[in-house]
Amino acid sequence: MLTDNSNIQYRFSDLIDVPAFARMLENFFQATGIPNGVVDVDGNLLSMSCGNNACATFHRVNPEATERCRDSNIAIMHDLRNGHVAGGLCRNGLMDYATPVVIEGQQLATLFLGQILHTPPDMEFFRAQATQFGFDEKTYLKSIQAIPVIEKAQVESLMTVMVDMAKMLANCGLIRLRQTALEHDLNEHAERRIQLEDILNLSPVAIGWSNGENRIEYVNLQFTLLFGYNLDDLPDLETWYRLAYPDENYREMVIRPWMKNVATAKTSRTQPPELEVNITCKDGTTRRIVIRASWIGQRRLVNFTDITDRWISEQRKQAHDTMLEMVAKGAELADILNAIVRQAQSEDKTTLCSILLIDEEGKHLLSGAAPDLQTFYTEAINGLEIGMGVGSCGTAAFLGQRVIVEDIQTHEYWKPYTQLAQKAGLRACWSEPIRSSRGKILGTFAIYHTQPKSPELEDIERIGAAANLASIAIENRYAYEELERRAYSDYLTGLANRRFFLEQAESELSRALRYDGELSILMLDIDNFKLVNDTHGHKIGDLVLKKLSDICRNTLRDVDIIGRIGGEEFAVLLPETGSTQAEEVAERLRAAIDSTRVSLDSGLPLHFTISLGVTTLFDKDINIDTLLNQADQALYQAKNSGRNRVCSYHVTNSSSD
Repeated sequence: MLTDNSNIQYRFSDLIDVPAFARMLENFFQATGIPNGVVDVDGNLLSMSCGNNACATFHRVNPEATERCRDSNIAIMHDLRNGHVAGGLCRNGLMDYATPVVIEGQQLATLFLGQILHTPPDMEFFRAQATQFGFDEKTYLKSIQAIPVIEKAQVESLMTVMVDMAKMLANCGLIRLRQTALEHDLNEHAERRIQLEDILNLSPVAIGWSNGENRIEYVNLQFTLLFGYNLDDLPDLETWYRLAYPDENYREMVIRPWMKNVATAKTSRTQPPELEVNITCKDGTTRRIVIRASWIGQRRLVNFTDITDRWISEQRKQAHDTMLEMVAKGAELADILNAIVRQAQSEDKTTLCSILLIDEEGKHLLSGAAPDLQTFYTEAINGLEIGMGVGSCGTAAFLGQRVIVEDIQTHEYWKPYTQLAQKAGLRACWSEPIRSSRGKILGTFAIYHTQPKSPELEDIERIGAAANLASIAIENRYAYEELERRAYSDYLTGLANRRFFLEQAESELSRALRYDGELSILMLDIDNFKLVNDTHGHKIGDLVLKKLSDICRNTLRDVDIIGRIGGEEFAVLLPETGSTQAEEVAERLRAAIDSTRVSLDSGLPLHFTISLGVTTLFDKDINIDTLLNQADQALYQAKNSGRNRVCSYHVTNSSSD
């Protein structure tokens, strides 16, 4: 009885080389200084890289400090979900993060990064902690100063990269595990041809085999679905090679040496090497495939794993990085746009692409990049008027939305240009508007076909990705000021981001200290915001964050500095404001939020509230981190006191009133 590969039970350690993965994480720790670890679903520690840091040397050897670490880990584990980085501030003063490694809906392991800081350490806090737990102050503070300071966004990005790498390795291992099980079954049932073919046709992997005379005897259903060829198209291996790899030089340089290795593996009883190649399908498209061959008696069994999506994603990322590098080095816009076009064309060699740019008056489209379209055609459409029914691109720029023309010769938008398109050999044109980060139309990205054609899902993704790349390149060319704005503002709310808020706050604090002025800080966050996201989705969560930002702008003064510090956490700096005034401002803001509603898709109103912590500058020997920490402590008290309230920090008594 053959094994049902879809029901194979596996563990993280079954799919990847754990010692090799542990070495990679250790190298990551040595390069970044960020402690990390991996545990499996049973809580078994698979890897830990942390060195002799503050947690290992001090926190984990003190029972009360250890209990704090344990509480932090429990809170993080409760918040774990696929594709989400959970994290928070440990009561010992350090940040911890975790995210699950999920393969096919099954959590196999959990990756931890932590024991870091997002801002320079508040040494007064840790000095007090050394006294509380009886640590050697000098050694403890030295270990705290050695902790890496890394922005939250960077930590989340690093975790995403590490988890994606773990998933990639585990997926490859899963494919090998299933293939090994399948090959084992094939060896045991080589003579039961009918039953075997029925089972192979249910396999999600494309499979075929040939006999010792290179005659192809079988391809399964997935093979035909993937490549378009059936057994009647492929009498022998030479025919397959000619169709799948039409470039003769490629066949001689890459395919034939690999086939010799496959033949050698038969006599040496070894496993032939895998081969990663581009295969041309029956419809002319190209797919990126990993090929694995093995021998069963005199038959050569080959399976084909489609990695096109992953490969395209990697190619797009590389193109994105290359484009940014070109921008940074001051490359000409035309060169950057040509590179974007060539990348898009490389994903489907049956296409031709172009980029048109809007002129200064916003009335015409000018040639930006079209390296492989015929010159007479690009010259003819240079200066194309923007308007309804003016081809695919003129209409897309006018409407601000994608325009799909499946057959140029019959579509009304192309009536004035059918002869021009026919002369250029173009029969289909899909055009995507290129938008700036503020929604302004900058131009169009077009994909042409030489035959009438409708787009598939991957075509829509490709044209969208290319238009996005072009948008970045064009904005960098015409608005470096705009890039600077992005660097200092939060992408969702438009408020100051954490970095810019801290810069402005430092400046205001220096001014207040220099001129003996007053200054207060509010810390606020949305009560039960996780419940809002979990119940109504992140779209509604984003609307809540935007609504909060709008109310802050409308309620506070122009001189007040508002920043989004983290997910649902905001900070407000109030210049020339004493404690009483600050409490009044906080209460006014709380009441304004309490009376606000956000409309759900169902039309029902959503009510949300905020909690606020207030602190005021009393001590000249103080820094902005200490003030934020004081406000955060007051916010913590407001949360613990029932939420939807204002609490203040007092220098002589840290409890709130």
